[in-house]
Amino acid sequence: MSNPSEANFWRSIKTGLSSTDTFCTRIENTSALGTPDLLLLDRNKSFHLIELKVAKGNKVLLSPHQISFCVRHRGSNSWVLVKKNADVLLYRADQAMELFDQGVKLEPHHRFSKPVIWSDFLKVLET
Repeated sequence: MSNPSEANFWRSIKTGLSSTDTFCTRIENTSALGTPDLLLLDRNKSFHLIELKVAKGNKVLLSPHQISFCVRHRGSNSWVLVKKNADVLLYRADQAMELFDQGVKLEPHHRFSKPVIWSDFLKVLET
């Protein structure tokens, strides 16, 4: 996650989840390309891998390595979380190829509108 707007997105997530009983670890990995940006331990003690993206127009710029990671880990707790203006869009890993092709026109698994209530975000991950 080298994009400054993605770094700001990470900070807003970290702040929003700070009052919850969760642990978030930002992953900065240059050896295993495609590894998601965030490891989240939810309130049920389940792990989630989350790729963070900020949409440019309607596009979501996923690298081939990121798409490959999502495809290999579909069916797991692996997600792509996209900030698009005031909305935050949650996509399942198995939606990665379509997300790359269609951008934010693709119907997300869940949409969070401003103000994002991060405890609601956790409820969606935990179900």
